[in-house]
Amino acid sequence: MEPKQISINEVLRHTMHDFLNNLHLIQMNIDMGRHEEAKNLIRTYSQKCTQFFDVNNIGLYNTNEWIQTFSMAYNKVSLEVQTTLLKRGAERYDSPLQEYLKRFIDTMYPLLKGYQEQILSVHLYSHDVLEVQVELVGEWTSYTWIDESFTDLFRVEKEMNTESRIKFKLIATERLE
Repeated sequence: MEPKQISINEVLRHTMHDFLNNLHLIQMNIDMGRHEEAKNLIRTYSQKCTQFFDVNNIGLYNTNEWIQTFSMAYNKVSLEVQTTLLKRGAERYDSPLQEYLKRFIDTMYPLLKGYQEQILSVHLYSHDVLEVQVELVGEWTSYTWIDESFTDLFRVEKEMNTESRIKFKLIATERLE
């Protein structure tokens, strides 16, 4: 399983397709009298937009692009993103973070087995320092993720590494300004 290369046109097409699908889903719920469900969908889509702007606002532009195009390049894995971004000034961490996340999923993606549910969770947290919690849950051929070839900008804390779950945290070595 190799990740798919994507063009700007494909990104725009995918975005417009998702936008129309989301509007149709909201309209369908309204037509069926399911107003609370329609409101919940609007909240969910609004939260996704807020996360996009939050990640951009702290300076993680390349990382955000990778997050936003993830499902197009890695269609066998679901991505769940959480943000708790309280402080700005993470620009210097952007490219190394995006490269590390890409290297991780590029390594794991070919090892994924069959039609099992594969979920990559990424939680971006910034208070005094930037922390990124990463967890991959699914099924893959036996592999141990040991990539510590990282810049001096982050340290890696391994939390779990089994045949169905890999969990680690990237912690910036310096405080955000």
